[in-house]
Amino acid sequence: MSGSSPLRNPTFRRLFAAQSLALIGMGLTTVALALLVYELDPARAGLVLGTALGLKMVVKMIVAPIAGAYANRFSRRALLASIDLFRAGLIALYPLIDASWQVYALVSIIAVAEGAFNPIFQATIPDVLTDEGQYTKALSYNRIAFELENIASPLLAAFFLGFAAFELLFELNAIAFLVSALLLFLGRIPQPQSGAATEEPRPFEKVTRGLRLYFASRELTGVFTLYFAIATGSATAIVATVLYVKDGLGLADAQVAYAMAGFGAGSILAALVLPKLLDMLTDLNAMLLGGLTIALALVIAGATPAFEGFVSIWALLGFGTALSMTPVGRVITRAADSAHRAELFAAQYALSHSSWLVLYPLVGFLMGAFAFTSAFATLALLAVAATAVTYFIWRG
Repeated sequence: MSGSSPLRNPTFRRLFAAQSLALIGMGLTTVALALLVYELDPARAGLVLGTALGLKMVVKMIVAPIAGAYANRFSRRALLASIDLFRAGLIALYPLIDASWQVYALVSIIAVAEGAFNPIFQATIPDVLTDEGQYTKALSYNRIAFELENIASPLLAAFFLGFAAFELLFELNAIAFLVSALLLFLGRIPQPQSGAATEEPRPFEKVTRGLRLYFASRELTGVFTLYFAIATGSATAIVATVLYVKDGLGLADAQVAYAMAGFGAGSILAALVLPKLLDMLTDLNAMLLGGLTIALALVIAGATPAFEGFVSIWALLGFGTALSMTPVGRVITRAADSAHRAELFAAQYALSHSSWLVLYPLVGFLMGAFAFTSAFATLALLAVAATAVTYFIWRG
């Protein structure tokens, strides 16, 4: 079975379809949110967007370990479908926003739902696909689904922005969540296997157990530090694109979407070649290579290229980001059994978002306070430093 496609598994097929729809919808919202913030306050757009996304990370960091600790008490199918329905209702409120504080509030509430959904979803996949070969392919498919948010969504956004206001993108995302919820509800999602009977830990111990298990692993400790390089790449793509394209190049909304699509195209390319690449490199070496690729792309971006060159650089940035992120699921799965997997994925989710908590506001500040060349150079140095620290942790 190791050579077969995970899409032959009907449960994974539904999960993958639901995830892809939801992520494409969220990608539309990412583009629309950047344009909404720019419309509300052009002079402070980078700072406002960076702050909003930073708040999002704080909420996810708090919610994810709690969700991972208690998720096994509920039906995964009902829980995941209900969260999607909740997100659909919240996303529909975005067009009503007319002040920055409302952006902060709504982004934070939606982050509660995302912080609960994602680690539970990620922990479900290895329970559906018990064959390591299939699971490895599923991780690449999963990465592709995430990157559809970065390529298909911006392209769709550019199409819709050709004849409609950006508010339509929020409405389409709400519809995507509704369909995703239906697919999840109709699926046969397994509950995790119970571990050996032990005394139920106290609530605080239960919530923090995933974090303790995480940092007991040297490989996962290195993953934590590497995520500061990964977050440098993804946060720069999300926060800096609208500023560089509109302020630096003087182009329109559609070009913002096309530039984001370039980032996604590079990410999808990395996800497609990674299964073969991991036959030649270890997971850890591939991830280190991704961190250095992120730094290289940011160094080149410091030359402040024209639009076509910028899109190509963003594709390289996306390639490096996905190369670093995609093998993480394999590293986590090796470190945990089924009974503790949700806790470990939740810990990873929370800890990885601590890096975005730092990088989203930092990128917003750098882009507003310095010239593009200086800002990109500073971010490249951060990516190199994070990758170097990771190398020494893994080397021991």
